[in-house]
Amino acid sequence: MPTTISESSGISRAKPVRVRVQLLAVLLGVLPLYTTLILYQLRRDEPLSLEGFVFYLAVISPVAIVIALLLLRFLCKENPRDLNLKPGKLKSDLLATLILILVILVFNVVSNHFLAKAFPGAASDPSVRNLFENLASNPGLLALFVSLLLLLGAISEELIRVFLLSRLWKLWPSAKGKAVAVVISACLFGLIHVYRGPIHVIWTAVFGLLMALWYLRFGRAVPLILAHYVTNALQVVVFAILVQ
Repeated sequence: MPTTISESSGISRAKPVRVRVQLLAVLLGVLPLYTTLILYQLRRDEPLSLEGFVFYLAVISPVAIVIALLLLRFLCKENPRDLNLKPGKLKSDLLATLILILVILVFNVVSNHFLAKAFPGAASDPSVRNLFENLASNPGLLALFVSLLLLLGAISEELIRVFLLSRLWKLWPSAKGKAVAVVISACLFGLIHVYRGPIHVIWTAVFGLLMALWYLRFGRAVPLILAHYVTNALQVVVFAILVQ
C-alpha cells in the first residue's frame, strides 16, 4: 500500500509525492514573486516611479503568468482549465463579472470610508498620486496602460491568487484549511501593495479576501480577472479625468 499522510496532520490523505508537488509549486510560483515585491517596497529609498510601475506590469507580470502556467502544466500536470473549480459558460462568467464589478465598486466606497475614519492620520504615499498625474499627462502611455498593462497586471495577480489557493486547498481540503488559505492569500496580496500606505494595505488585503471568497464560492477564474481589470481601469480613467 502507498504511504499516506495521517489525518492528524491536518492534510487529507494523499500520496506524499503529490503533497511535495503542490508545496514545490507554491515555493517556485508564488513565494519568490511576493517576497521580491514586498522586500523591494520595504527597502525602497526613492519615490515610486512611473517607469518602475510600468516595468512591473509589462515585464514582471507576464513572467509571473508564464511561470505559473508552466508549473501548472509540467509540475502539477494540470491544465489552466483545471483552475476553474466548477463548470461554467462564457455567458454566466460575463454575468458574474458584472455582478462582481458592482460588488467591488460598492465595497471600495464603503471600505475606504470606514478605513479613513478608523485611521484618520494615515495617508497614501504621495508618490502614487504623482505617478498617476504623470501617467495622465501622457495620453499615449495612458491608453497603453489602460488597454494592455492593467490587463496583464490583473491576469497575473488573479492567476497567482487562484494558483496559490488551489494548491493549498489540495493540501488542506477541509473547511478550516480552506479558510486558512484564504486568509494567507489575502494577507500576501495586501503586503505587495505596501507602497500605497497602511490604509491601502488593509483595504487591498480585504479586497483579496473578497476575491478569494468569491473564488471559493463560485470557483471560476475569468470573472476575477475581468472584474479586477475593469475596476482598476475605471479608477485610472476617473483619476486621469479629475487631474486634467
